Amino acid sequence: MTEQETPAAEAATMPELEIPFAGRQLWVRMPSPEQLLVWKRTLRQLQGADVSGWNGEQVMKALERTRLIIDSLLVHEVDKEWLDDEMLAGTIGLMDTAQIINGTVDAFATYAEENGNRADRRAAKKAAPAKKATRKKAAPGKAR
Repeated sequence: MTEQETPAAEAATMPELEIPFAGRQLWVRMPSPEQLLVWKRTLRQLQGADVSGWNGEQVMKALERTRLIIDSLLVHEVDKEWLDDEMLAGTIGLMDTAQIINGTVDAFATYAEENGNRADRRAAKKAAPAKKATRKKAAPGKAR
């Protein structure tokens, strides 16, 4: 592989992990730094907001943004459909879905700690000294 991996190649090597949510195991993919930034900002807005005073447009915008975030994490379409059904049934609400985001971030943080991240692996590879060639000693009594 080349010294600098392409984002597509790096994404292909990223693992998918299972997280528990509402009695179900969901398969999630590794979030990109950009996704983490948007998620953090969105969660801060939702957690700091007095949603009881929101109008219909604000609620729909928050729901849509939250679902876009979650859908970008979920690996399997069946999990997205299950979440749709649960939200329609009223068993899972907007604020509950934040647990999926937090669970994903926690799962990949744990994974990185246990397996090391790419930068750690590259640093270890560079830090390992190369074996030096050694010259065999001439047998006693033989001249060079």
